[in-house]
Amino acid sequence: MKKLITLFVAATLLFGCTKNNSSTTTPEPLSRIAFGSCCSQYLSDKKIFDRMLELNPQLYIAGGDNIYGDFFALAPGTKEYMEGAYRQLGGDQSFRRLRAKVPMIATWDDHDTGENDGTTTNPVKAIAKDLFFKFWNIQQTDPRHNRPDGGIYGSYYFNDDARKVQVIMLDLRYNHSAYKASGAGAALSGYDTMMSPDATILGATQWAWLEEELRKPAKVRIIMSSLQFNSNYDGGENWAVLPLEKQKMYDLIKSTGANGVFFLSGDVHFAEFTKTQPAGWYPIYDFTSSGITHHEDKVASRNDNIRVGNGWQYVNFGFLTIDWNASPITVKAQVFGNTAGSGSNGYLIPDDAKISHTVTLDELKF
Repeated sequence: MKKLITLFVAATLLFGCTKNNSSTTTPEPLSRIAFGSCCSQYLSDKKIFDRMLELNPQLYIAGGDNIYGDFFALAPGTKEYMEGAYRQLGGDQSFRRLRAKVPMIATWDDHDTGENDGTTTNPVKAIAKDLFFKFWNIQQTDPRHNRPDGGIYGSYYFNDDARKVQVIMLDLRYNHSAYKASGAGAALSGYDTMMSPDATILGATQWAWLEEELRKPAKVRIIMSSLQFNSNYDGGENWAVLPLEKQKMYDLIKSTGANGVFFLSGDVHFAEFTKTQPAGWYPIYDFTSSGITHHEDKVASRNDNIRVGNGWQYVNFGFLTIDWNASPITVKAQVFGNTAGSGSNGYLIPDDAKISHTVTLDELKF
């Protein structure tokens, strides 16, 4: 590959790799990845993005709710409202500094789609998709513009074959089956589990695409799921609301023999790492980082029995470090968050991780 003359060109080539299913090579192997979710355009000065830069990431994964395009979870947003939300995010100086130096890839969650807890029935999802593509520089030649099911899912490949990193960005919204309960109050009372074999999170076309992706060679496989994958059921949005779909993901990873898989997630406004391990499986980790601008009063207790280490309830971002020189190769997942127990970003100390856990690739294989 020719030398990348500017960061703009680097970002363009990075996004182009999905279209061509080719690899993006960098002067050094991709090994430092920042990730985060839940960034309200109305809250805070977003200095958290400056703290990400202090760790010198080579890539930023925006994991959903990157804007809040609905009307305060009460009604779907309009085109003009969502455009304003993107203008506010794009105009933030800290975000601009990160974007100028670090390539970014993104998926969405409900608020990016313009409807709180939005599913396939979302009346503004097509408008939201066009604005998403525009803001995140998804070129017209990218296959995501022409998915037969309308979804925005895509994949990225980095490094040479010996150190291949695959990043799979799922779309959990465009074709997500409508919940049994509906309306603004449903999320507060909780959603019933959906046991119909026709109920889906991804939709048939995305499931078929995902199977093809998991059969491709890679050493490290990062699946960005905007909603928590491992989480136990408590009525809130996550994969446990559709247990047959969750089992389908387990079965697909095993049937494709895909080693090196772990999940990133967001949505919940706190950070935690969870681990599950069905019989005959390697452990499945879900590293959750949420939110960039706002947080819950406490870490939810629903995952106490599968949580690895402690949770973190204040604003935060996640960071992955892949040590390609270790034997076996290791992936360290960390969460960095503010030291003050306030609603502000506070001061984020890069070398003071609030959560940290290291796994080896030998652990993540059948």
